[in-house]
Amino acid sequence: MDALFRLTAIEDIRVLKARYCRFVDNKDWAAFRALFADDATLFFPENYNEPASINDFMPGVDVALAGSVTVHHIFAPEIEILSEVSARGLWAMEDALYFPPDAEGFAGASEIHGSGHYHETYVRQGDRWLFQSIRLSRLRLDVRAKPRAVG
Repeated sequence: MDALFRLTAIEDIRVLKARYCRFVDNKDWAAFRALFADDATLFFPENYNEPASINDFMPGVDVALAGSVTVHHIFAPEIEILSEVSARGLWAMEDALYFPPDAEGFAGASEIHGSGHYHETYVRQGDRWLFQSIRLSRLRLDVRAKPRAVG
């Protein structure tokens, strides 16, 4: 594989990940789903005990983030092109989720702020790179509970 292919693949994967963040933050779930291979998996250990298929993940994400404002930042990618159809990457990340008083939120939270790393694999189908797997490892997760009335 030549250098031009490698550099083009790396840039395509960088754009793929940027779209992931933008589509989550804009709640564009159809565009978000289109970023994944049909057999892709996602694993967020703070929410799941095991990886979920993209098809099992999609019905719950809209409900979980309904009414929220989310901000996802990614940086410092380490992308390795393994072949013309496979790659892996590691991204530093930071996210913030804000839930209004009338939104359920995760675990009754009003705000969640986290940082860590996305560990990902990618597959090239046709002329597009897609997510094959995503696993999030958190270094820190701060959760602010919603105020509640007592007494």
